Amino acid sequence: MSERTYPEAFLKRMERELGEDFPRYLAAMNKPPNKALCINTIKTDRAELSALLGLDLAPLKENPDGAALPSDFNPNATPFHAAGLFYMQEASAQSPVAATPLFDAPVVLDLCAAPGGKSAQLAAKMRGGVLLANEIVPSRASVLSGNLERMGVTNAIVTNSDPHTLCERVFGQCDAVLVDAPCAGEGMFRKDPGAVTEWSEAHVEACAVRQRAILEDAVKAVKPGGTLTYATCSFSRQENEETVERFLDAHPDFSCLEMRRLYPHASAGEGQFYALLQKAGTREPSAFSIGKSDRVPAFEAFSDAVRLKKGQIRLLKDGRVLLLPPMPVSLDGVKIVRAGLLLGEVKGNRFEPAHALCMAGRTPPLKNTAELSFDEAMRFLRGETIEKPAEKGYGAATVRGHALGLYKASDGVLKNHYPKGLRLLK
Repeated sequence: MSERTYPEAFLKRMERELGEDFPRYLAAMNKPPNKALCINTIKTDRAELSALLGLDLAPLKENPDGAALPSDFNPNATPFHAAGLFYMQEASAQSPVAATPLFDAPVVLDLCAAPGGKSAQLAAKMRGGVLLANEIVPSRASVLSGNLERMGVTNAIVTNSDPHTLCERVFGQCDAVLVDAPCAGEGMFRKDPGAVTEWSEAHVEACAVRQRAILEDAVKAVKPGGTLTYATCSFSRQENEETVERFLDAHPDFSCLEMRRLYPHASAGEGQFYALLQKAGTREPSAFSIGKSDRVPAFEAFSDAVRLKKGQIRLLKDGRVLLLPPMPVSLDGVKIVRAGLLLGEVKGNRFEPAHALCMAGRTPPLKNTAELSFDEAMRFLRGETIEKPAEKGYGAATVRGHALGLYKASDGVLKNHYPKGLRLLK
């Protein structure tokens, strides 16, 4: 392949910073990007996923729950991506969450969360608690919500808020905060030609200014003894070390536990910077509470068909029924895109289950299931009706025991309820 072209000012800066390692870096930048995945341990483990994909998924140095992939791997050629067993994520991007320590039942805030790879990784790493996943851009918040739904996350609250407003609302209540900051994207140059086109020294400086402002909001959310992980996929000192140094100078109650750069010539991924910061003080456990549930007769009539964890049942004005996670914080005045688990929708006297309910957790909460072959599973993901005997009514179509989506069975036919926007092209 021909050599890629990168901005001259960028290359000169990288040569100054890397010295004798620069030729190795430049050679790596002219190779195709590496593929990797993050195993969704909410739904599977390394041994099972290796067997399902027919691959030897050796652990990554960057993340024990990650794995490198062959260059020709296509996630849409297998039903197990749609089943939420893994998330396509380059190796170095998995390192900030892997480095972040999490306590039992924490309150975790992912402040710049879309498209959702790091949020999904956090959710899988958490043991109980609640994940606040925020994205300021509405369209990206919707993508974030959809990815968490596919991954079977039930304890997330997806918000669409500016960092200042949200961090004021959760002031001092978060055990861990992740800031995967918007950046100049220098670590994405191999994957995204658009990042190369948009790059300039002025853009780098503008990103650094924005990152410092986001950190000044994020710091408000961290409780004593909690951690703040700052990450970028860029290589400039302005966006990385200098931003962290300014933050520590302004906040002497924080210390740096770890700071690391990953380059494409020295790691399996594209490039990442992260710093793990900790606030002084003794961490106090959060007080979780489950509110009083709403009476939803239509859902109660359906509830014998599902297995649910304890939580607050909430009926919204538009008919949607939610199972809320324990709430340690008040989010009054914050736009919520998704809260906990969408169970379904009341339509008249009927309750229609949601795709999210089907996907929740490791095994389908719906008691009725229909196991599909690999070929049937791929046809189901394309929206086709499947001829298969099953108990009448709603159920979960599964492949190797993992849910793909809803069907409604009648007369030996599984009527397809897989969301149209998610269907594979025929």
